[in-house]
Amino acid sequence: MAMLEIIVGMIFTYMVLSLLGTTINELISSWRGWRGLYLEEGLKRLLKFESDSSIFKKFTDNEFYKQLKQHKTPLRMSRAPEYLSAENFVSILTNTLKKKGVPVDKVEDMIEGLPADSKLREVLEQFKEEGHQSVEAYKQRLGNWFDDVMSHTSGWYKRHLQFVTIFVGLGIAMVFNADSFSIYSHLTKNTAARESLSTLARTFAENNDALPELKNYADTLAYEDIKKEIQNFTNSGEFAQVSNILGLGWQEGDLLIGPMDWLVRILGWLITALAISLGAPFWFSALKRIISINSSGGSSNNAPQVVINTGDKKKEV
Repeated sequence: MAMLEIIVGMIFTYMVLSLLGTTINELISSWRGWRGLYLEEGLKRLLKFESDSSIFKKFTDNEFYKQLKQHKTPLRMSRAPEYLSAENFVSILTNTLKKKGVPVDKVEDMIEGLPADSKLREVLEQFKEEGHQSVEAYKQRLGNWFDDVMSHTSGWYKRHLQFVTIFVGLGIAMVFNADSFSIYSHLTKNTAARESLSTLARTFAENNDALPELKNYADTLAYEDIKKEIQNFTNSGEFAQVSNILGLGWQEGDLLIGPMDWLVRILGWLITALAISLGAPFWFSALKRIISINSSGGSSNNAPQVVINTGDKKKEV
């Protein structure tokens, strides 16, 4: 029972730390404009920026596109919008490709203005040759093309965030001195802490069918805003309770340890960072599963009966 409580406590701790990591990632992403940066990279791929940058420039100079751009803030990598719908993409692209003041009555009106050797023209002509002859069908094909490329772009963004998460996780482990070995040792030796954390974890799992939704942050975040949001997260909710139970943070004398103890602590930080990089959904799923298995396995109604043969009678135990 004690070992199960330790496992549940460790999983719940990793989940709470991962939620903080996700929150920090979202704050940094909004502040730096990472989503917009990757959307812009996707647009460059769509519009064949490498072979001819003029179409991309004309697309981003569109007044409708400019209205969707993010605010200008210090250290922002891109002001491109965080999200662009397929409908808006097709609308802006159509306006970019057609002749000014001339309505689009046929598919050729969107292609004929491009140079004969244009890579973008090759793609657009291929869509026409697929049989999309009407303007509406052609625009639908353009929208599907946009969604396909943006799904790849989303993958680039997630891989980038996964890489960043490892460093964010290491920062969390160091700031809160969340050494996995120390956490395990604390839960092993401190019965009250182990039971409290296990109860907190079970209550959370039973009361929540899914993790709480992330807050949508404005695109005008400044450093002070980020600092305030992190403080709000760490000073309330499950994080504050876990921190209090485990005594996370730096105490007097924590720095006064030997070289081997420092190596163990650093290794513990790295393990915590890797655990955080797996993400809160992973640990939440593991928590729900282990509690569910334990609850079903602990039912006394399913206990097998033992029959003792005494010779003339059979007694059930």
